[in-house]
Amino acid sequence: MKKMHRIGAGLLATGLLCYSLIPSEGLKYLWKRRSRKKSRAGAAGKRLYLTFDDGPDKEYTGQLLKLLKEYGIKASFFVVAEFARENPELIERMKEEGHLIGIHSVSHKNALFRGRKFVRRDLKQSMAALGEMGCQVREYRPPWGHLNLWTLYYCRRMNLKLIFWDVMAHDWSARETEKSIEKKLLRRVFPGAVICLHDGRGEAEAPKRTVEALRRALPILLEQGYTFERMDGYEG
Repeated sequence: MKKMHRIGAGLLATGLLCYSLIPSEGLKYLWKRRSRKKSRAGAAGKRLYLTFDDGPDKEYTGQLLKLLKEYGIKASFFVVAEFARENPELIERMKEEGHLIGIHSVSHKNALFRGRKFVRRDLKQSMAALGEMGCQVREYRPPWGHLNLWTLYYCRRMNLKLIFWDVMAHDWSARETEKSIEKKLLRRVFPGAVICLHDGRGEAEAPKRTVEALRRALPILLEQGYTFERMDGYEG
């Protein structure tokens, strides 16, 4: 009996690995590997892709948009549908100022071990919510980068492009300061890198530190010759 339990547990673990963990971690690994390869080959130029998750936030997203406008930078926002419904004026402002809007789930729930119905409903409702605000969504970033085989299936069916990242600065953490976020960004970026930051949620007013870190980092990156593009211009 114990042997059967061990076999069953082993089969379950193998199934979970194949269903979600391997697709999630494998795709993120391949994304970063391709990005580094392009950068080493000089194929990425001095472009950077600035992306934001978990918003929009009533207080901080507006501050971020003001900063981006000051430097003429276009970014990509992966928004949580519930927050988008609460802040339609910020979605309209993103559109007017030329930013890309993608989806980041309905309510930021982890899809790692979810089933077909959850995945389909989450994507459809996210797209519908943004569609009602005049956004033709084509890009999707799963919360925490977690997905499963149904995610891959429905992204293909719904013509959604999965977007991961190359650079993070752990800006959601209360342990990070404006200065530490700035230092991580400046140290970790490379030509062609997709930068993932957050304009919503996070610990202890995290987005406030992110905005201030960018206020320090953006002029330095621009001075170094970097330009910023939206994710719909990204060639992975």
